[in-house]
Amino acid sequence: MSVDELRAGLARIAATVVPDEDPYGRVLRHARRRRRRRLASIGGALVAVLAATLAGPGLLGTAGPGPTADDIHGHPVDSAWTWRLVTSPARGNLAGDTRFLAELTRLLRDTDRVSVGPELSTVKVLWADDSTGLRSVVLAYHSDTAAALVSLRAAAGTPPGELVRGGTMEANLPAEPFVALDVSHDGHRRLLGLAPAGCTLSYDRFGSLSGAVHRRWQPAPGGDHLMVEHTLARGWWRVECDGRLRQAGPLQPHGWRVDTAWRRPPGVRPDPTRTDWPTARGADATYRELVDLSALVGASPPQVRWSGRLNGDEAVLVGAPGRDSPLVLQVGAGGGALVALAPAGQAGPDTPRAHQSGPGRLPVVATGATVAYDVAAVRVPAVVGGYPALTDRLLVVPRPTAVRVEAVVDGRVRATGPVRDGAAVFSLPLGARVTLRAVDATGAVVGSGVLREPARGERLFNEPLVRDW
Repeated sequence: MSVDELRAGLARIAATVVPDEDPYGRVLRHARRRRRRRLASIGGALVAVLAATLAGPGLLGTAGPGPTADDIHGHPVDSAWTWRLVTSPARGNLAGDTRFLAELTRLLRDTDRVSVGPELSTVKVLWADDSTGLRSVVLAYHSDTAAALVSLRAAAGTPPGELVRGGTMEANLPAEPFVALDVSHDGHRRLLGLAPAGCTLSYDRFGSLSGAVHRRWQPAPGGDHLMVEHTLARGWWRVECDGRLRQAGPLQPHGWRVDTAWRRPPGVRPDPTRTDWPTARGADATYRELVDLSALVGASPPQVRWSGRLNGDEAVLVGAPGRDSPLVLQVGAGGGALVALAPAGQAGPDTPRAHQSGPGRLPVVATGATVAYDVAAVRVPAVVGGYPALTDRLLVVPRPTAVRVEAVVDGRVRATGPVRDGAAVFSLPLGARVTLRAVDATGAVVGSGVLREPARGERLFNEPLVRDW
């Protein structure tokens, strides 16, 4: 690289960094903002007291000032990869418009829509673009130890003043090594993925299940960033940095609580004689959402493969008939469910806590895959330590003629369970590589296949969810 090329590169990077302003001026501005909020709160309290007094003494003290906006102080950052993202050059087709970016950051410092704490003294533009019909900007405010992201969206071509005053804004978002943001505005619904500079971002929208999930990864056109329409946001991201897989998971941000309304498939009618009907329809809705989220092509509409009781609750296993079918096991009735992705103690940051008992308790779901045409196997989920978790209990549903199921390693039976009410349940460590063998009353094998599942970490339909920064 020549000296001129080096200077030009540094100039492009510097153009997206706004220098610290005069400290005294910043203190004065924050003092004015706090004073305005304090006066507004006092005014609101006076109005509430007057209204209560006029209404009668019984209401006095029941009203108070509304919530006020606090300064953004950011989230602690202790990851070198997060800092690598924050210090990456701005991306997007407006990244080189230094005039636009300078005006935008100046207006953001002066607006009351967002009040950034004085310790977050540096602002860095991570993304600026209007190539998809909307204008979207992502900025990072940071100190040496903390950072917060601010996302702004408006119609393409919106000038900085209107973008700051009337655009869609989200503030105080946490900075992470890989950021996936909803940057939708009005009719333009988009997802944005940003990886650290120099990393490779890939995606796949058409996974196939054949023993395990197989994907055909396509590199993002931008290399380390990708904007995708919501309607196409099915499938998985993959982020590789310095030759190592760092993150993999669904394109669509997901909180692993499924609340999809159940839609009755054509020709399906409620059966009032079946007590498991609410559980079955909940499992059906969960199956459809998770299969869609993973973009598993060729997955047929689900059927009830088994129903019974597990952990004292109604349980239903749904999946398509045949080989290489995704499976969903729901324990507990209802149309919403918590998805168990990992063994106890390995829950990820997006895993919601579960109510152990009572009316607020939601069903728990586990996913798996058939190991053969006539052998379905999935882990039994449970609430452990307040979180949905996969247990070492394995549910196996063989063909009706089977009387027991064996887990075989090198010709030796490692675990076995009798078939009762259509299924066998026995203990088997997570990640055990065994052949599941269904045996009938004569001792003949009536179905067998290899169980493939990760030993540790999160997974969906036994496809690992990776987060290794």
